[in-house]
Amino acid sequence: MMGTEVIKLIIGIGDTLVGRLLLYDSLRMSFKDVKVRRNPGCELCGDSPTLTELVDYEAFCSVDLPSAEPEQDNVAFEISGPELKKVLDTGRPVTLLDVREPHEWEINRIDRAQLTPLSQFESFIPKLNPEDEIYLYCYKGKRSMTALKKLQDHGFQQLKSLSGGIDGWAEQVEPSMPRY
Repeated sequence: MMGTEVIKLIIGIGDTLVGRLLLYDSLRMSFKDVKVRRNPGCELCGDSPTLTELVDYEAFCSVDLPSAEPEQDNVAFEISGPELKKVLDTGRPVTLLDVREPHEWEINRIDRAQLTPLSQFESFIPKLNPEDEIYLYCYKGKRSMTALKKLQDHGFQQLKSLSGGIDGWAEQVEPSMPRY
């Protein structure tokens, strides 16, 4: 079908879909028709609609959209897998924190790490020494950066987050490590 024919088809379907939702599964090449009840109080299609034009998505949802570029602030606090391996190989005393959840810890972990799940991280902070050199990791790097920022808020300064998390570690440093 050409583009204009598709648009005409969609417009034609739109007229017949009042009170229904048409779902398309592109993997199975199938359609599913779901009946929906009209809500008279709906802001968009109710008896007295208040949303009558497009709004700014970010302002409407109060959500900061993620940037495609890594935050420059984060880059200064990241360490690559090979760099962390060099640090650990020196044998000097460092604190290595795994902020993933226990079920993830069971799959794989870096030797010398302590499990400190992000979901309970606040309770671990008083047990840590602000003078220690602390390295954090999670699955891909986002949760460890969140934990790092929490530690910064408590005055910790010698902090690094493993860039790419344990998944990057398994890829770059320990290829035999199980991945999920």
